[in-house]
Amino acid sequence: MSKQKQTTTKNKQTQAQLLVGSLCLFAFSLVALCFGILIIFFFQEGFVKNHRILLLILLFLLVALILSLGLVFGIKNKVSFFRTSVIVAFLCAFFAIVYYVLLRSGFLKIISDPDAYKEFLASAGVWMALIYILLQYLQVVVLPIPSFVSTLAGVALFGPHLATLYSLIGIVLGSLTAFFIGRKLGYKAVAWIVGKEDLDKWQTKLKGKDNFVLTAMFLLPLFPDDVLCFVAGLSSMTNRYFIVMMIVCRIIGVTTTCYSIQLLPFNTWWGLLGWGLIYAAVIVAFVLFYKNLDKINAWLKKRKK
Repeated sequence: MSKQKQTTTKNKQTQAQLLVGSLCLFAFSLVALCFGILIIFFFQEGFVKNHRILLLILLFLLVALILSLGLVFGIKNKVSFFRTSVIVAFLCAFFAIVYYVLLRSGFLKIISDPDAYKEFLASAGVWMALIYILLQYLQVVVLPIPSFVSTLAGVALFGPHLATLYSLIGIVLGSLTAFFIGRKLGYKAVAWIVGKEDLDKWQTKLKGKDNFVLTAMFLLPLFPDDVLCFVAGLSSMTNRYFIVMMIVCRIIGVTTTCYSIQLLPFNTWWGLLGWGLIYAAVIVAFVLFYKNLDKINAWLKKRKK
């Protein structure tokens, strides 16, 4: 095949992909808009009700911005930016659907209140432990349940020992699921946006550093561990390293949380002071760790020799 024919074929494939992407962009934007409107009209009191017109205008502007930017990028053949717009529209649609379902079912109100969450679990009777494990699993993968709320409810219902055990079962399984979703789907999504060669090149450059940084972020309580599981799937971290690291970090994190709630209660001044000092120490430790990462890597390489 001549070079001219190859170029023509490639251009036709690109045009076809842009057409399909444009249809997906329009569909995702429409879904996000519809469910956004449903969410706004769901609230019959409070801030959303009082500012409904303003929120609707902002919603229309946001969807129009995503859609118009995507189409402009497509027309100008900015493939990476166009594909990013499609991904953004998809995520907006997905989270709008999930949020509306949680609102409509009343579950969002339950999971955001420790007392309501505790009552919900208690009403499950003999299935209480299994439902708690399932919710801890879903908390990592899809549900926006604050980990503090679920842990506090677990400790109140089961005590620190069983709450630790049940939380570890659900959270470890959820972390593995999130990691492999990131590894299988996340890699393909990012490779689709930026190109496989560029992604592989940057993964090679970051190899070694991402392991240390992600491990530190898993250990420290300030970072969103659940999101990090998806991110770790995109890193150069091996499956074996992630599994071992994640289990160790989860054991430390969950055990510390379950038992520290009783040791440092939030309803006392000294408990709040203790938590404040812990978080300050965590921030300092992470900054020092990050600044000296190259030195730590060099030292570890010498130790291996």
